[in-house]
This record gives sequence, structure tokens and C-alpha cells, in this order.
Amino acid sequence: MTNSTHNERRPLVTLSQDVAERIAAGEVIERPVSVIKELIENALDAGAHEIRVEMRGGGLRLMRVTDDGCGIPADELERVYQRHTTSKIRSVDDLYQLHTLGFRGEALASIATIAEVTLLSRAIETEGEGVEEPAQWVMVRGGEVVQRGRRARPHGTTITVRDLFYNVPARLNFVRQSRTENGHVVQLIRRYAVGYPAVRFNLTIDEHTVLQAGGSGDLAVVLAELYHLPLQEMLHEVRVSDGEHYIVHGYVGNRVLAQGNRQYVTLFVNGRPVQVRSLQDALEQGYRGLLTRGKHPLLVLFLEVPPDEVDVNVHPAKIEVRLVRENEIMASLTQIVRSVLERSPASPEEVAFPGPLLATQRRLPGPRRRGLHVAESAEGYHAEVSTPGTAEVIAHLRPLAQLQQAVILAEAPDGSLYLIDQHRAHERVIYEHLRSTYTGGQREEQATDAHLLLEPVIVEMKRHQADLLEMRLPMLRGLGLECERFGGRSFLVRSVPDGEGHEQLAAHLQEVMEMAAEDSADWEDHLLIELACRSALRRGRDLGLGEQAALLKALAMVSAPAACPHGSPILLHYSRNFLIDRFDW
Repeated sequence: MTNSTHNERRPLVTLSQDVAERIAAGEVIERPVSVIKELIENALDAGAHEIRVEMRGGGLRLMRVTDDGCGIPADELERVYQRHTTSKIRSVDDLYQLHTLGFRGEALASIATIAEVTLLSRAIETEGEGVEEPAQWVMVRGGEVVQRGRRARPHGTTITVRDLFYNVPARLNFVRQSRTENGHVVQLIRRYAVGYPAVRFNLTIDEHTVLQAGGSGDLAVVLAELYHLPLQEMLHEVRVSDGEHYIVHGYVGNRVLAQGNRQYVTLFVNGRPVQVRSLQDALEQGYRGLLTRGKHPLLVLFLEVPPDEVDVNVHPAKIEVRLVRENEIMASLTQIVRSVLERSPASPEEVAFPGPLLATQRRLPGPRRRGLHVAESAEGYHAEVSTPGTAEVIAHLRPLAQLQQAVILAEAPDGSLYLIDQHRAHERVIYEHLRSTYTGGQREEQATDAHLLLEPVIVEMKRHQADLLEMRLPMLRGLGLECERFGGRSFLVRSVPDGEGHEQLAAHLQEVMEMAAEDSADWEDHLLIELACRSALRRGRDLGLGEQAALLKALAMVSAPAACPHGSPILLHYSRNFLIDRFDW
């Protein structure tokens, strides 16, 4: 039976500001990953070199993005919550000359309408010589300012979002389980990490670090870090240009890296990650017929075009664009992918990337039975227990030779072969020794096992670093770093931790002490990693068989022998079955 009230004519009304803002917020913020995306883009536009992301409860309970960008002036802090308030464009014409990821001025206003948002920022201009100004913070809930204050921090911005969708129950009902939402965020951070290889990214989910990118600036290195590729040679660098209207550059993985889904196919247009159906089809045309059905390559391509030849104001999430020379670019993308895969050799066995589901995984995945692979996932390098059997195998390895003065070739009792990166292996051994010493009751005691420097080293710190470092001097003493303030922002370092490598460590004390003065919750672990890295055996050093055996024995005693503290693989394994199959024994 039809309800007659549905056909009644209703007069036109102007929606209230509250209703209009919630509708607009729903278009921009679909789920927690939408918030992270907007905040990361703001950080990148602010010139950040390091971006740290923290999530709890799938993002509904808490999301926090911290950057070291230029910050926001105190007198503009509350204005950024106002809709259509932005520093990135001034007129309609600016839409056709965009050089930033954001431009609409909607993100923070939308988030603040449906969550509690705390914005803490300090402008870089306040750090001039002789200027001491604290950072300002403003808390907004449901679009209304509820608290203000001041707090110390270096230049940059921290935005904390709590209780997302607390006043939009309909949208809250459609948010998936935490595991799913976490997976979307992992994918997003990986995408931006490869898009901006010079930026350091760190993602922590429910107090567990699940992703790190070192910000080396080398895309091949970043891809190897994120996807734990055993060999960078699996990546082919490409660069194509018509000389005037477009440039395409990046990396295409060979067929060894082909995966069963499209999440590793990434395309950027003028630095913006996009999902354009026509361009995706062009890429697929390039590998269709060259890969097994259902397989997709690892590829990261950057398309650069003049700003006036691309329209980015197409989709609320800014993931779609229109290109003036779309057909020419499509043909180029197809040819780039095809040219790589046509020459790609056959794979002994596919490499399985860590998927989004590993975001909340506590235990490391077990070793694969055969083939070329990383013996332990670097995703979980903080784990206390290594994969079952790994330590026993390493303890019985027989070193055969040193390759390129960097890698140890060793044979296992079952006839399989291992390649061990000598620098990373030694780095892991030193790191775990330092960690056990530091957590074993020596944190604020007189330094033990310290090597006294022949000449003390003077290091210069920034003002905020100097104050933090002075507070931490007793803790550093427990590591063997005897240091004292030498007036102003100068410090005198008298000793370093004893052990192999202390000579080369002395040359890097400036970097070490800057890490010790890092303004982060996990500065202690970062310091231990820095000490281990600077002290470890360098690549290019000859090792005798006895030295190789001693290093393998020490590696067998650590808790995570297959990944260095940075998360890079230490071990590559050619199983006996792999050798039998390939040599047809």
C-alpha cells in the first residue's frame, strides 16, 4: 500500500549549517583511511621529511599523524578548521596550475565535524636564533572549539583524531572490522612511501610498528624495504618522454614479483596517487599475455605533465584525473610495461609480498618449503622469537666463501645454500646485545664496557635537542656513551660502547647524539639501531672462514636472525629441492 505522504509537495528550504557540514564531511571522509590520506597529504604539502602515523581500534578510537613540516602560525591555527580555508589556491585559475596535493580546504573542517580533533603545531619561523616560543594546540569537537593551550615541540604539526563518526551512527555502521581498516591504511602508507621515497614513514597500529620506510630518496631501496625484495635486480628502471608534454619514470618488477592482485600496481600523476580506469587498462594491456592469468606486476610509475594539461578537480577524494593527451600517454604506459616483461627471465619461484593482513599479525610467518625466499619476514623484526628452526639451521651452517666482500655463502646440513649479508648480520648481533644491556638494569648506572676515546668529540645540537639530550645523559651512560654538556648547545663525548666497531663509531657521533635527542616515544630503540648500524662490519671488508663462522654462530644466538633492525633481510635461502629441480638431478 502506497503511503500518500510520500507524494506530498514539500517547500524548498535551505539546509542548516550543521546538516550541510555533515553531508559534506560524508563525501570527503568515507572511512578511517580517508582521514589518514588527507592528513598525510597536508604533511607532504608542508614539506615534511618524516611522517609518523599511529592508529588504535581500527582508527575509530584514535588516529595521529605527526610531521616535521613547516607548521602553522599560531594566529591561523583555528582558521584551518573553517571550511574552504586554504593557503594553496587563491582563484579559479589556480586550479589549473596546482603544485600541491590538497587545495579545497575541506579536510580538517570535515574531520572536525564528525570527530574530536586536536591540532598541535609550531611554525618553523618561531625557531629563529634567540626565539623561544611553545607550540599552540586547539581541540575541536563536532566543529566547536572546546580547549586551547601551549606545549613544547619542534617545528611541525601533530593532529590527533578521536571518536571518528561519533555523531554519524549510520556511517559508523558501515565501518569494517579493525583488521580490514588497518589493511587499508597499510596499503595507503606504502603507496605514499613509494611516491615520496625521500620522506621517512613510520606506521604504528595498536602500539606495534608494522611499516617503516627509511626515506633514502632511492625508490629501488624503498621498494626493497617495503616489500622485502631479496634482490633489487628484480626491479627495472624505466624512463620515457615525448620531450615536451609528458615524462613517465619509475620501476617495473620482473615476472618473479608478479602477484595475485592489483594492489602493487601504483601510478602517480604529478605526485598524486590516482586510480584512473583508462590508465589502469593501459597498464594491464602491457602485461596481459606476458604473465600468467590472474597475475599482476609490481610497478610504480610517475607521470609528470604540465599542470595546465591535467584536471584534478574531478572526484571528492582527488583520486581521479583527466588528461589532455590521454591517448598518447596510454600507449606509452602499455609499451613501458611490455618492454620490461618481454625480457624478464623465468622465475624459480614467486616472491610473496607481505599483504595488508600482516598489519595486526603478532607471530612471524613460517618458512616456505622451497625456493628463493627471505627466511623470515622483516615486517616483524621486533619479534622476540624467530621462526621455529631458523636458529638451529644457522648454528650448523658451514661457510664456503665470501662474495663481493659483502655476502657469506654457506651450506646447511641438508644441502641447501644460504646467502648472509655480513653487515646486516653483525648489525642484528650488536643491536640485540645493546638492547639486552640497556634493559638489563644498566639504564642509569655507571657505564660498563665503555671504550674511552683518545680525544673527546664535541657535538653541536639545536636548542630543543640540547635540553632533551641533557635529560637523557644518565641513560646514555648505561650504554657506554659518557657525555657531558660543554656549555650552550655543545656536548663533549668521552666514550663509546666497547666492542668491535668502536673505531668507526667515533666518526659518526654527531648522528648518534642527534638520534639520542630525538623527540619521539621510541627514541631509545632508534638510538640502539643507529649505534648498531654505525658499529657493524662494513661491506667491502674481507673475512676469513674463521671470522665468517664466528659471525654465523653469533647470528644463531639472536632472537630474529633473518632481518636487521631496520627491517631489511639478512638471509636468502636456496633450498635443496630448488637445486634438484633446476639441475634436474
